[in-house]
Amino acid sequence: MVSPPNKNPTNTLDKISVHLEHACFICGIILSGSKTCIEHVKNIHRYVIPFRPPGRRPENAKFSYTSYPDDDPWTIEEYACPSCWYHSPSDDLEALNEHIREEHNPTRVKKEEYEEEYEEDDVEMEESEFVQEITTKLDELKALFEEILS
Repeated sequence: MVSPPNKNPTNTLDKISVHLEHACFICGIILSGSKTCIEHVKNIHRYVIPFRPPGRRPENAKFSYTSYPDDDPWTIEEYACPSCWYHSPSDDLEALNEHIREEHNPTRVKKEEYEEEYEEDDVEMEESEFVQEITTKLDELKALFEEILS
């Protein structure tokens, strides 16, 4: 998560300035863009979701969007849906997950499309399961670093 720059956070139209992040709706990892997010979901979690329509984000009466969070002033940070123009608060991954399940109907990639075996992932990952999974991975990473540095 990027901190907002110390600038005036509102534009001349008094819209809320938004910095959008592309988070995986299943594991929460932040990715560089919508295409990268869709590929991550397909390659890692084995679900296919549609690409967003081509073109620029439509004008919004309430929000303005910043492409360069380090340079442009912004007020809030939200998660962007990679398949449409929807966005949700960045502290509510479940809202993004629910939106994608209801609006974009993720479909499972067939097992034979991949050579390696994979475990079934549940698109409806509970937040507590997500936190537990991340904590376990961080503990494993910490142990690995301790082993390398000792």
